[in-house]
Amino acid sequence: MSTLAGFARAALAVVAVVAYQLLAHHAVATPGEHGLGLAMALVPPVAIALAAAARSAHRGWLLPLWALAAAALWAARTPLAVHFEWGLYLEHVSFNLGMALLFGRTLARGRVPLCSQFASMIHGSLTPAVARYTRQITVAWTVFFVAIATVSTLMFAAVPIVAWATFANYLALPLVGAMFVAEHACRRLALPRERRSGMLDAIRAFRQSSAQGHAGQADCAAHASRKDSVSRPDRAGRAVPVPVPAGPSVSRAASRAANPMP
Repeated sequence: MSTLAGFARAALAVVAVVAYQLLAHHAVATPGEHGLGLAMALVPPVAIALAAAARSAHRGWLLPLWALAAAALWAARTPLAVHFEWGLYLEHVSFNLGMALLFGRTLARGRVPLCSQFASMIHGSLTPAVARYTRQITVAWTVFFVAIATVSTLMFAAVPIVAWATFANYLALPLVGAMFVAEHACRRLALPRERRSGMLDAIRAFRQSSAQGHAGQADCAAHASRKDSVSRPDRAGRAVPVPVPAGPSVSRAASRAANPMP
């Protein structure tokens, strides 16, 4: 059942992406479709922001802030619709730069490259040759997404908007697939004796990494919650949690709460 549910979610995600690409290109290529274009530019980031705010531990103030921002966008919808192409461009470039940052930041000294993390999840410990290769592939993916963002920017500035939309909506994602195919071919040449894994293995590893990251954040939040409170006995002798204020006086407040003076 879980496999079927996962397949259904993946199929739904593919359908949603394809529908978005088609509608966004239609809005750019068809005169008078400013409303549709603005919806394609704003609905994805607004929905992602809402989901992030709802899942955050600070949802109490993030959700009202999201509502305020959504109301401001709605109030400015008429002038924004006139230039909706900018929204589509910023959305496309920010996605690719975000992916470049996701890969590139793991190349810093003392960190494990992202592709090395995926390989470790699939194969366990890595040989020096595999570790070196996965670092190089992490660099390649970083450069790839920076290149996509650069080409998108140059085309948006220099060619007709329909040509840019064709690249952004119909060519960018197939190029990602081509990158996977090229990486697989390079792996067969660079590591002919290593056990091979496919794209599905990489996707499972990425999902596992994301799930572990969310679990780690939840554990940190729970640990912080426990650290930010102490207990003191009430008149019946029962332990009652006492919140501790943040700041330099935390230890002094905890001491006073745990050892009240008569």
